[in-house]
Amino acid sequence: MTQRIALTVDDVGANREFLERLLTGAKFEVLSAATGGEAFSLIEKVDELPLAVVDMKLPDMSGLQLIGHLRQKYPKSYLVIASMYDERSKMVAAFDIGCNAYLVKPNGFMELFQRLMTVELDALREDQPLIVDQYGARHFKGTTGLFPKVTV
Repeated sequence: MTQRIALTVDDVGANREFLERLLTGAKFEVLSAATGGEAFSLIEKVDELPLAVVDMKLPDMSGLQLIGHLRQKYPKSYLVIASMYDERSKMVAAFDIGCNAYLVKPNGFMELFQRLMTVELDALREDQPLIVDQYGARHFKGTTGLFPKVTV
């Protein structure tokens, strides 16, 4: 069986620990970082990264910058932005840079866990971009194509 590695990046320890527990429960080996720089160090020798959950606001870079780098290095990854910002402009920016799902904290974590437990990652990657907020999960409509551009 292929090793399922997940990266979680959040500068708030409680958020990281919660995500680690969820992702471990979903049968992932979890790499956890508080900064973008730490994340780069952790994935330096990782050939495949099936899943990454990245906070929008990190102390050393934006989550969007990190997602852009991850999308370039791991084109098949399922990339998730977790954010306190429930703003359409931020969602558009996240999907344009290459994320697959935008979770508004704290609403989206259990929805993500349920999807990881019931749907294969390949199927999730092929699905339309997803938003999970206080209203639940829905597909994002608003970009011309999945990952139309990547600028870092």
